[in-house]
Amino acid sequence: MKKKLFLTTIALLVLGTAQAQSDFDFTQRWFNEALYNPAAVGNSFSTGFFLHSRAQWVGLKDAPITVGATFDHYSQSLRSGFGITAVADYIGPRHNYHFRALYAYFVEMGNYGILSMGLSGGVFIRGWNIRPDYFEHPGDPMIIYNDRTEYTPDFDFGLEYKGPFKLGLSVRHIASKALSNDLYPPDLHIWAYLSSRFNLSSSMSIEPMGAFTWRANIPRFEGGFLFYFFKTNTLRDYNDRFWVGGVYRSSHNIALLAGINLTPELRLGYSFDYGFSNVARIANVGTHEVFLSWQFNRKFYKEICCPWVYIY
Repeated sequence: MKKKLFLTTIALLVLGTAQAQSDFDFTQRWFNEALYNPAAVGNSFSTGFFLHSRAQWVGLKDAPITVGATFDHYSQSLRSGFGITAVADYIGPRHNYHFRALYAYFVEMGNYGILSMGLSGGVFIRGWNIRPDYFEHPGDPMIIYNDRTEYTPDFDFGLEYKGPFKLGLSVRHIASKALSNDLYPPDLHIWAYLSSRFNLSSSMSIEPMGAFTWRANIPRFEGGFLFYFFKTNTLRDYNDRFWVGGVYRSSHNIALLAGINLTPELRLGYSFDYGFSNVARIANVGTHEVFLSWQFNRKFYKEICCPWVYIY
């Protein structure tokens, strides 16, 4: 019974993603907006590496797995950010690979903020390998076993303002349908996000955040907060020691987040998602996600632009 349920789920998901290509999904993208917005590359004013790993519906065979890696660098002399991202997304017989090169240019906005404008270009690779062992009745003549790979040129544009608050907007997969010979290229995606940070005490702060995504003609809203603890404000050491928080999505799931700064350069984050969709309720499983980031050669926001207390 469980096998039939899972195979039905896989078939629906594969069919759904074939008809409407949707982006990969990371709960903790708040810590690495460059995954979705090229204007965010270099926005930590450092050289950094990010690694993400997401295992969805843990416990089910061939459940979705997504892994991603980002490298970005901020050049103060060029007032520019540079980076590359690579993401691999697997579910059953289907696999997607997304590779991008990113560039952002930073412009001062008065004494209190910076506006960055970003572009990215790359390739979206979609494929599948349908094998007999995916089906309960592999001899069914309606089943076609084959391997197939499609390539789509991919371009994104984005804006991000960083000051007393952070506001970003990105348009993804621009002209993909016009440039690709894939029958189902990625649909246009829009992502907008807003967050700010407020000190509650000398050692604690809160960051409310919200986002809107338009993915494959499906709108989604999400909102949440993060609490940061034991913040330090010395000139060369301003990292929070750890954080906890939560996010709610209109797609009927919630996520709990936690993380720790192991050193001023190295941080580790974890999130657990639980959905209230039909599949999640029947399977009674959750989603685990981990990220690790290493940032060094960091420039300080005050040194670059603004003579006020560091917020991010």
